[in-house]
Amino acid sequence: MTDGPITVVGAGAIGGFAGARLLAAGHDVRFVETNREHVAAIQSGGLRVTGAVSIHARPEVALPEELDGTFGLVLLAVKARDTAPALEPIVPRLSAEGCIVSLQNGLEEYRIAAAVGAERTIGASLTFGGTYEAPGTVAYGGPGSFHLGELDGSMSERLERLAAVLSVVHAVEPTDRIFAHLWGKTAVAACYFATALVDADVLEILADDERLPSLGALVAEVARIAAAQGVVCEPVDGFDPDAFLHADEAGIRASWEAQRRYWRGLDVRRTGVWRDLWLHRRRTEVREIMGPVLERARHHRVETPALDRLFAEVEAAEAGRSTQDSTAWR
Repeated sequence: MTDGPITVVGAGAIGGFAGARLLAAGHDVRFVETNREHVAAIQSGGLRVTGAVSIHARPEVALPEELDGTFGLVLLAVKARDTAPALEPIVPRLSAEGCIVSLQNGLEEYRIAAAVGAERTIGASLTFGGTYEAPGTVAYGGPGSFHLGELDGSMSERLERLAAVLSVVHAVEPTDRIFAHLWGKTAVAACYFATALVDADVLEILADDERLPSLGALVAEVARIAAAQGVVCEPVDGFDPDAFLHADEAGIRASWEAQRRYWRGLDVRRTGVWRDLWLHRRRTEVREIMGPVLERARHHRVETPALDRLFAEVEAAEAGRSTQDSTAWR
């Protein structure tokens, strides 16, 4: 990590909120954003964060082709499907002492490390969220958790400094097991992909005991693949994927209740996957998030009937071959 501005790549829900919070705390922040309407709105009227907090920031923002100079600390906050193009202008300009922190869903740390080296990659698992509302405006959905870690598991001075900086965005917990947190969050993500196929709010789905076994099967499969990788999933906001792997009924009940508590504390009622499918009518991140999981399953010869079904049904919804179904995933 070096002196100089913090570069936030992606001024959407997560990046916009994080950058605005950093600016409000007095940090030098610049945004890189591909959405030209969003860039123009920020340049003319600033960036507004609504929802659980209210912030009006006036940051520096540029299109990727307008970048110059070198980069020290980079916060990557784009959709997983956009990782490769987002990195393209950043990688050659990242300083030797610089690092990229992934504020993304999925296991993108593997891809980032392949591009810039593990020593210049910091892993992050976060469950606070939000939505992109309109050009110049994002909404913060409410608090969750935020774990930060070196890929090699070391509790470095750099990690401590970075955690202190990012604590103004959200309370940060440094960890020596970042991949355990990332795999745990990916297990939860499998559930969220499934809930997006149902025409109901997440809390309504989680209250339906007939659906929980099907959702739990997804969690168990991800945890089983993680175990084959040598990773024991960490609980995510009280939701423990390993309980599903080991058929721990008490742990499973506690995990579903933890998810209900989490969603009761949010200002949103449905997932970003649901918004991608049914509001924006655009491709989801299922290939980027669940695709690598399935690749590792094939490598380790782990059977994945539930995940295979999920992948197929999300792709069908993306292609317009299916519609929302209030009885799905029962």
